[in-house]
Amino acid sequence: MRSCMVTFYKPFSSARPGTEPVQPASSSSQNSLSGTKSWLRVGLVAVLTFALSGWTCSAIVGFNTCLGIPPAPQIISLSPSAISANATSVLLIVVGNNFTPQSLILWNGNILATTFVDSSHLTATITQQTFAQFGGSFGSNVIISVNTPVSATLVGCPIPGSSATLVLAIN
Repeated sequence: MRSCMVTFYKPFSSARPGTEPVQPASSSSQNSLSGTKSWLRVGLVAVLTFALSGWTCSAIVGFNTCLGIPPAPQIISLSPSAISANATSVLLIVVGNNFTPQSLILWNGNILATTFVDSSHLTATITQQTFAQFGGSFGSNVIISVNTPVSATLVGCPIPGSSATLVLAIN
């Protein structure tokens, strides 16, 4: 009785370096798949062809998906883009994409009390207490970012949650 082993893996939907189809370390049949859309059909055809010709085959098919992982938030702009060090209270508006009700504005990496307006707008009130507690003084810059906590991460999926940063000037 003849035997073969056919192994197929589907790469993740977000095409990043290092996510190409994995080739088996040793196999009596080396198959190279160039397209990702037809990998399952080709795999099933190969297994059926081998089975019908008297070969015994086992197929390993890996299904990897990142469904349920929200896209990372993105910051486009801050309003205002500069705050006076003497201000008693300023409403900071963060404009971007992919915000959720769980999204948080970070001031130099510290969480601010954040209000979710919609998927493109978050707000936080900046006070003298914010400066005292998290830093920021005349002539300095503050790093603003957005983080959306995720309850669980899937192995192999892109790490969700953190945006790039923008600079808020303190004058």
